[in-house]
Amino acid sequence: MPNLFATFVLFSYPLVVIVLFRRMPVPNALIWSIMGGYLFLPERTGIDLPLLPELNKHLIPSLSAAIMLLLTPKPPMRRIVDPRGANQRGGRAEGGTTTIATRHQPSVIANLCIATMFIAPIGVALTNTDWVVFGPRVIPGIRLYDALSMMLNAGVMLLPFLLARRHLGTHEAHMAMLWTFVKLGFVYTLLILIEIRLSPQLHRWLYGFHAHDFVQQIRFGGFRPMVFIQHGLRVGVFMLMVVIAAFTLYKIRVANRPPPGRAGQSATETPKDKGLPLYVGIYFLAILLISKVVGAFMIAMIFVPFLMMTKPSQWRILAAFAALLVLLYPMARSTGVVPVERVYNLASIISEDRAGSFRFRLNHEEALLERAAQKPLLGWGGWGRSRVYDPFTGADITVADGIWVIVFGVSGWVGYIAQFGLLTLPAFAYFFAKGQLRYAIASQGLCLILATNLVDLMPNSGLTPVTWMVAGALLGRFERRGQSEPQRTENPRRDLRRRTDLAVASPRQVRRRPTA
Repeated sequence: MPNLFATFVLFSYPLVVIVLFRRMPVPNALIWSIMGGYLFLPERTGIDLPLLPELNKHLIPSLSAAIMLLLTPKPPMRRIVDPRGANQRGGRAEGGTTTIATRHQPSVIANLCIATMFIAPIGVALTNTDWVVFGPRVIPGIRLYDALSMMLNAGVMLLPFLLARRHLGTHEAHMAMLWTFVKLGFVYTLLILIEIRLSPQLHRWLYGFHAHDFVQQIRFGGFRPMVFIQHGLRVGVFMLMVVIAAFTLYKIRVANRPPPGRAGQSATETPKDKGLPLYVGIYFLAILLISKVVGAFMIAMIFVPFLMMTKPSQWRILAAFAALLVLLYPMARSTGVVPVERVYNLASIISEDRAGSFRFRLNHEEALLERAAQKPLLGWGGWGRSRVYDPFTGADITVADGIWVIVFGVSGWVGYIAQFGLLTLPAFAYFFAKGQLRYAIASQGLCLILATNLVDLMPNSGLTPVTWMVAGALLGRFERRGQSEPQRTENPRRDLRRRTDLAVASPRQVRRRPTA
């Protein structure tokens, strides 16, 4: 049970959000509010009101940020300097300064997915009025009252996505998100090192209880840190996202190096985009290794070399492939296309314990898939109706680890495609994007961060507000791709040489030179 201090910290967090919005720009304050609440507020603490969603660490930060955004005045229209003083995209030239008109292109697919997530609970309620009986266990049917509760829960889950879609759809916000990952990740590494040495105790020391079963955090003769997150696996996923963010900032550092002989000149049109040295990413990768989260480390061993050896415009290929794999995984798993036996043999080479855990998950997934196949379109609904119980004792005999099998069993194909379609849509959007979005290092790095989290969702249930925030920020910038932003390419040094040549050329040469 949480102590009094845990309750005090949770319900005083809106004051922290107020301070953040008063001292930071709106995008930074929003990012810190959601990520800070997820990383440091107590787990399994809150107030469960009738009908309304539970007030916990997932709702309070997002709701507080939403209220502050409503109270914060909108910034004035952005102005950029146009050296030709010409009109661009409906802008108005005023003495060499062009006022850029906002052009927003909402994604029809995203809006359709969001609408489906709110409408599907009605269909779930209408198709699950029957009672589920397993021996002495009796689960009543779904009522329209329950459908309303499911709609509210969908709203709580989507709130970080909607806020990020509206307020984090710019290059500056994406850079701020990468830096926030690194800064908070560095703080978390210090806490991780403490728990690796002393065992996962910080949550108990501060909030009075363990957030999860302590035995599950004993791995490889040591401990898997939990810090203030529900499970050690989710700590590993967060550190995986930090690793990708750090290596993305390293690539930005490489891209912004001035050309030889032109020291002090920025290699891009965004001199504020500062990166990180390589050893920072290596440090975070080492912390992920000693955190004993095998799955997250294996994903890092795929994504990090790909990130380092390819161009930013090629990162979208891996991100889109991972998104497609996640979106089609239930179908592939049901038809036996996924080579689970090969993965099991590979896990046996690494560790017999890990192989046994993997086999345990596979057996339970198969049982849950057979149960979900009885109502594949809209699922069984909530209250544990999609689980498998002993027909004589009524005891629950299944364990659902992957979030995909949970969503598939509760909401069927309609709910699964709506939710995971919304999560994977940014990866597909940036895969087909043209122009500057294809070469935007920060945004493509966030696509990889989202893809790593999606891949981890197949065996685990680490779908968090941070995941939704990253997806919303990516979609927000894609929808605003018509706005004028500083042009970025994969060869900024060449562009700098071209701009320098233009600067020293005569006015007649500049007039004769064709414009892009």
